[in-house]
Amino acid sequence: MMKIITFLSDFRYNDWFVAAVKGEILKINNSVVIVDISHTVHPHDIHCAAFILKCVYKDFPPGTVHLSVVDPGVGSERKPLIVKSDGYYFVGPDNGIFSYIYNEQSEIYAIKITDGMSSTFHARDVFGPVAAKLTKDKKPEDLGIKIRDFVTFGFPQPQRKADTICGEIVYVDYFGNCITNIENSTHITELHIKKNQIAVKNFYGEGLPGEIICVRGSSGYYEIACNRGNACNILHVKTGTKVVAHTDVK
Repeated sequence: MMKIITFLSDFRYNDWFVAAVKGEILKINNSVVIVDISHTVHPHDIHCAAFILKCVYKDFPPGTVHLSVVDPGVGSERKPLIVKSDGYYFVGPDNGIFSYIYNEQSEIYAIKITDGMSSTFHARDVFGPVAAKLTKDKKPEDLGIKIRDFVTFGFPQPQRKADTICGEIVYVDYFGNCITNIENSTHITELHIKKNQIAVKNFYGEGLPGEIICVRGSSGYYEIACNRGNACNILHVKTGTKVVAHTDVK
């Protein structure tokens, strides 16, 4: 069976960091398939990385190892983790990056650390090799100690009052589409952001060129978009900007 490791980080490609991690993985398992999710997460943006991971991890076959390293606390007392959840493995720092994949059945292990590693590059020296060992049939309990105390933060929940839902932008993608925390399953009739009233459309092209619209996004949440334009730049918004949606249910 083909073994897969995905790789998510804020390393970008200007330096040797991504290649170094992959090299250490291939030393241990030279037949593993390494799939890059993204390396352009804004530096140190753990919440952004957590959302990306939430959106993508189930698109891979069960048994995939998701290596996720956005690690501003590297070298500190924060724990390195293996997480087993929903039939997948997750490897990375204990800083909340796995918050959106944790559930009551998740098993969390603190990786056993050995001497002789860099204090600034645990992706290469700890996380990459551990991810590779999992693809060589090592078990989490072989590599770490099961724990119950770990860092987590909640996904921002919209607040509903009568026919109004108050939410916020939780992620902005490369195209400038602003993903909210209002689920697609909620029926809304219109959305307001920074005094702009935005109509709900079925798909991007249903809006006129340059028109700001709201659509049900592939992430499972409503998003604010612009047909052939960048909604984020036009509206001058960012993650955390508040939105108000209206429904026809009171």
